Amino acid sequence: MRLHHAVALAISIVGAPAAWAQTTPAATYLPQTPTSLTPDTAIALALQHAPRDLAARARLDAAGGAVDQADTSPNPEIGFELENFSGSGPYRDFRSSERTYSLSQTIELGGKRAGRTDAARAARDGAFADLALARLDLARDVRLAFSEAVAASRQVALTQDGLRLAVAVQDGIKARVEAGREAPIQASRADITRRQAQLALDQANRRLTIARQTLAGLTGLSAASLTLSEDWFTRIDAEDPATIGEAADLRRRQADVARGRAELSVERAKSIPDVTLSAGFRQFRAEGENAFLMGVSVPIPLFDSNRGAIAKARADLVAAEADLAAERIDLDRRIHAAHANLAAARETARTLQDSIIPTAEQAFGLANEGYAQGKFAYLEVLEAQRTLVDARTDLINALQGFHDARAELDRLTAPDIEVSP
Repeated sequence: MRLHHAVALAISIVGAPAAWAQTTPAATYLPQTPTSLTPDTAIALALQHAPRDLAARARLDAAGGAVDQADTSPNPEIGFELENFSGSGPYRDFRSSERTYSLSQTIELGGKRAGRTDAARAARDGAFADLALARLDLARDVRLAFSEAVAASRQVALTQDGLRLAVAVQDGIKARVEAGREAPIQASRADITRRQAQLALDQANRRLTIARQTLAGLTGLSAASLTLSEDWFTRIDAEDPATIGEAADLRRRQADVARGRAELSVERAKSIPDVTLSAGFRQFRAEGENAFLMGVSVPIPLFDSNRGAIAKARADLVAAEADLAAERIDLDRRIHAAHANLAAARETARTLQDSIIPTAEQAFGLANEGYAQGKFAYLEVLEAQRTLVDARTDLINALQGFHDARAELDRLTAPDIEVSP
């Protein structure tokens, strides 16, 4: 009867009610504490020290400085000229020299300053979109790492139960073989099953260790100090996220188009020569007289009319517009794929929770009872056990797939992220 008790133990371990899939078993292997880490808290911690977020902020500050610099006029120039000195005759010294003091100012024509400022502002908009993208990418990575850590933790708990069951069944089989009521080959099969269960547990522990290290690296915490909240993991009834405003990816491409248009205007304006005005006065040392002077200079666009730069700017604008169109298509495809993955994972999880796992539990219970009454062979009990364990593993994978798809969908549709620790 030891095998009967061992298989009965399996019902309490592996064949628990289907509510296991609908409740939070975190207290079994990751105790909940008031300071347990939630996905939003993990994202907030990651944003506080992430190098890529800091780099994106620095680039945004740099782009702001570029706007200030672009919206400035050319500096005036002060000039001094000394003529007719150190020569011969009356010009052998400085008594007959002429001294000229002048002030000149270049006047930009063609809207160069306005176009230059518009291009810098578009670049700043692009840097702001880059910051949003860095934050969204980081939030997605944290959610994926968090989902992996929780799924790995649950897989560890499941494989631990499987190992305990395999050991109990092996003990029962061994007793029946010794009593001559079971063929010796069954003991070998039970030993193989136990070894496979130990191997699965070792693999699950390695997966959990890697997942916790990844999450710790993102949040800046130590892997040993992580206590993860899991109550959200089984929630699959939340509404799918919808696009709020313009997605950050599109805003980035739109900024590139705006910058391309502004730079094309700048290059066109550069083909219009600027005017330099100057004014000053001259001292005639020999006569002791002074005189004022004025001047105007304009470059002659004979050799350089900036045609090459205009052609380049025009081609860059065409490329930016094409990239924007391609981004719209690609983003729409990725959003539809994420929605499909989300719906498929939700449907799979619900099917497992509502029908497959309860049926597998019932089949395992019947196989256990039938084996105790001598109606079923041990292999049938073992197969029913594996089916139930596989179903529970599939549920963990489906829940993880749901949250991974949700994280990807949030990344694609949100214009930015705001997280309160």
